[in-house]
Amino acid sequence: MEKAKFGLVWRWTDYCYDEITKFIERADNIPNDDGLQERYIDFLLAFLNKEIKKATEVPLDVLELFIGDLENRAIIDYIEDNWYWVGNDEEKYIKAGGKRFLDRYKKLLAIHPTIKPKLMMVM
Repeated sequence: MEKAKFGLVWRWTDYCYDEITKFIERADNIPNDDGLQERYIDFLLAFLNKEIKKATEVPLDVLELFIGDLENRAIIDYIEDNWYWVGNDEEKYIKAGGKRFLDRYKKLLAIHPTIKPKLMMVM
């Protein structure tokens, strides 16, 4: 199984914790024939525990899923602007988090140009 260094220093916010936890909750739609679902959940749990560092080796298929989930959240929370109805403070919190995920998505794609993200998370 091919691996690559994660390549990014992650700065944590409440939004990040909330959304990464949701990535875990929604991972049940990932096929697990080859253990991908379990490996992705293990990665996310390690990520939440701040065990994933810039130099941590991550399986490419797991990294593809993660990058795809970041893109998906960025589209929903920032690009599509779906949160106009929740109120000013919460809307700003969600949009800022979505923008942050979009920035991290772009950075990870720049670091790993051969990765083709797999959008696996479904609302």
